[in-house]
Amino acid sequence: MATPSLSALSAYRQVLRATRLAFRDDFNVLIAARTEARKQFDQHKRTGIDTPMQIQHALEAASILRHNIVQGARDAEDQNGKWELRIHDEIERGDNDSVKIGGKNVKLHKPCS
Repeated sequence: MATPSLSALSAYRQVLRATRLAFRDDFNVLIAARTEARKQFDQHKRTGIDTPMQIQHALEAASILRHNIVQGARDAEDQNGKWELRIHDEIERGDNDSVKIGGKNVKLHKPCS
């Protein structure tokens, strides 16, 4: 098992990488997310009883940023235009049928379109 400081450093790096992936085209949000991550890690600098829980929380936050955050952008010239989603390869994709199931093990039979 790795020491808590090495695990914390690894978690911090993962959070930074996830922010870079999630907010790559929005510099202001990227800087704000990284500042917040740094603030949270600085608040929990000392190793304590809850250190593994804090590291797990950081890893879960990185996973959410990496797999579930999608940003939308509108054309700067046409404010009434359509929004374009910035979807990357690691975004978790699903369909409405999988959401309606609610975690149950049900096999869906859909015809190919």
